Amino acid sequence: MRNLTVKRTKSFVGSLMKVKVYVEDPAAAEITISETPCRKLGELKNGEEKTFQIGEQAAKVFVIADKVSKEYCNDHYQLFDGQDDVFLSGKNMFNPANGNAFRFDSNETIEVLKSRKHGTKIGLIVLITAMVVGGVFGFLAGFGLFPKEKPKEKTFSSNGISMTLTNEFKEVSFEKYTAAFDSKNVAVFALKEAFTLKADLKNNTPEQYADLVIQANGLADAEKRSDNGQTYFEYEYTNPETNDTYRFFCYVYKTDDAFWTVQFTTLNRNVEKYTSQIENWARSVRFDN
Repeated sequence: MRNLTVKRTKSFVGSLMKVKVYVEDPAAAEITISETPCRKLGELKNGEEKTFQIGEQAAKVFVIADKVSKEYCNDHYQLFDGQDDVFLSGKNMFNPANGNAFRFDSNETIEVLKSRKHGTKIGLIVLITAMVVGGVFGFLAGFGLFPKEKPKEKTFSSNGISMTLTNEFKEVSFEKYTAAFDSKNVAVFALKEAFTLKADLKNNTPEQYADLVIQANGLADAEKRSDNGQTYFEYEYTNPETNDTYRFFCYVYKTDDAFWTVQFTTLNRNVEKYTSQIENWARSVRFDN
């Protein structure tokens, strides 16, 4: 036997959830991840490090968020035969298209990169499926099968946050977000990060918190801006399979006990149409405390 130590580096991304660590083990399989039979080693909280005993044979180590998203929100590290103890580290990286998956450090083999690309493709499909389904009604309405009405304002409230959108939206459940709302062309994702997650976090301004989020998640091209005193930043994500590019508008809010990020996302071709509406929706955000 040998020891495997896995360190989850503290990150603002996915900080409220535990990640699950699995090792390839056909003889004692509890779950199959990416066609690999695995058994569970344990769980890691944000910033936690644990040591597990594993065999000396070659095996893959997986880190996932949960069983529901295991096929796209995962990362694996290939271990080779040996008796020496192994130390691995990594953290959750900001990318809504793959559920903000955990990523092992210094782990960019051809196989891993291929797996990550495949996972992102699946995750993006999950992310926009509701938008596609919601678009069926609009498609039929465009052919006159349903009367097309002008969208009306509608206020949504969920888990401590409320905002005024339109009746084209509906509340949806999306893994790892505090609240989420979806429509045909725009999706909204809200995430609460309590001050208790990091010492002195409450002493940061929204501008400083935005910088922390940008730096922690490698969003080098993000553009930080201000809308009537409201801090936000923009970044883009391109689906490598379809070449569709999405624009994310990430607004930062500070309450008495937490920072919130509220992201509005739409296809790049829709940005001009929805920018002013997104600004209005962002101004409508309110919190229970």
